[in-house]
Amino acid sequence: MNTAVAVAEAEGQAVPEAFWRSLGHLNGFRVFLAIALAAAGMLADQTFHRFDYPRLFQATCAVYLLVALLFRSPLLARRERFERQVGRQALVDIVCITLLMQLSGGNSSGVGLLLIITLAAAGMLSQTRMVLFWAAAATLAVLGEQTVQSMVFDGGAGGFARAGFLSLGLFASALLSHAMARGTLAASRVAAEKGLQAESLERINERVIQELPYAVMALNSKGEVLQHNARAAELLDVRFFPRCGLGHCSPYLAELWRRWCAGETLPAHPFQVGREGRRLRARFIELEPTRHEGAVVVLEDMTELEARAQRMKLASLGMLTANLAHEIRNPLSAIRHAAGLLKEDAQEAHSATLTKLSRIIDSNAERLNWLVEDVLALNRRDRMMREALPLAPYLNAFVEQFAQREATPPGFVVVQVAGDPVVCFDVAHLDQILWNLFRNALRFSLGRPGSIRLRAVAGEKRVDVDVANDGPSIPVELQSRLFEPFYTSDKAGTGLGLYIARELAEANSASLRYVDIPDGAMFRLSCQAPPC
Repeated sequence: MNTAVAVAEAEGQAVPEAFWRSLGHLNGFRVFLAIALAAAGMLADQTFHRFDYPRLFQATCAVYLLVALLFRSPLLARRERFERQVGRQALVDIVCITLLMQLSGGNSSGVGLLLIITLAAAGMLSQTRMVLFWAAAATLAVLGEQTVQSMVFDGGAGGFARAGFLSLGLFASALLSHAMARGTLAASRVAAEKGLQAESLERINERVIQELPYAVMALNSKGEVLQHNARAAELLDVRFFPRCGLGHCSPYLAELWRRWCAGETLPAHPFQVGREGRRLRARFIELEPTRHEGAVVVLEDMTELEARAQRMKLASLGMLTANLAHEIRNPLSAIRHAAGLLKEDAQEAHSATLTKLSRIIDSNAERLNWLVEDVLALNRRDRMMREALPLAPYLNAFVEQFAQREATPPGFVVVQVAGDPVVCFDVAHLDQILWNLFRNALRFSLGRPGSIRLRAVAGEKRVDVDVANDGPSIPVELQSRLFEPFYTSDKAGTGLGLYIARELAEANSASLRYVDIPDGAMFRLSCQAPPC
């Protein structure tokens, strides 16, 4: 038994399955050998050169066969230690083959050569000292048989030379087979260790990829996805299957892959994917010296990155604007009071010029007041009371209130609510968000029935509220600035509406983003579903 088997038995561990199979094959050969020798004794008259004992020869073969069959029971059940079974079988082989060699005319019959096979098998399965022991035992048996031949049956002196060469062959076969087995075992052990290391590295690689904050996909030379993380499936909004093509994830991404393999310079601007309209940027990293051997695709969610950068940029700005808003309120009140007095004087004096000036002052003071109120509302976003809010009755009531306040024609707003969605939101915050979105939709719409479309769709964990209008779409180069404070394309606007709406949405664990549609503009508010 080799070192691996010895260590396994010494530590009480299970012997490798390959060694039990080899021992089973050796016993099968033993059964075949006993049957073949018995058949040869019955069919060949010239088998026995000096002694005519066919019955005794066949009886020995029968005993050999019976013992070999008995070995099957403990071998299958594996009730005994591996080394003990190897030793018992080697002893039986030496005794039986030596007897058969004696009955068939000594070592000149060639039966003794069968010991080389059994010793070679023992060399592959036993430890070194056991191999030497069985080789020595077989040598003693062969020399003893030759001694009996010489003393009892007057065999010649040449028989000792043959016995000596056979003994050398026994030692050589046992040692060489054991050395070859040790070399093979060492190679297999190294291969097994390398395999375990490869499996460990693969598990580590898989874990690292899954823990990365950005999406990662590994591609082969055909553009098939070999490995990916959960973030990639989330951003691309697809379900991966083994060796799926990159075109299954995104046709545009597959086109970028082909252009990258051709050595072209890829565009720097992001692309949109999925139902949520995420804006992604792809980077291809080559794995081999040539790009055609495969690559790693890194996808970055530009929407999230830009939002994070924007929040960091505006954190200090929020504190500044809050302080400015408080400082502006007092002089603003004085200006509005003075404008009211000027308006009264203009009415008494019937002066059109003074009336016009008072109207200008009043409208700009009102705009400035809206700006102050928006800033103060932004700084109160953390003070909220979230609740489970059914959207169907709330949205219908909101649309009625909006129609009354803005005097819109019947059917101007189309409401579509699928089922009975419920969101976790502060009612006051949701009111302000929708008012900002509806004012923008009204300002840029075509002013006809159905110009504003309000839709609510419930998912597994989120509820999407879409506010769309039939006005012009927003150019791609301006979409990244939509939620910047004080950015507006309307002279009458404050530039804070969308920024405040998004801040209020995030305070309620929701998100607000712009979604490109072919026939207008749309903003999507993704809200959290209960439990809150």
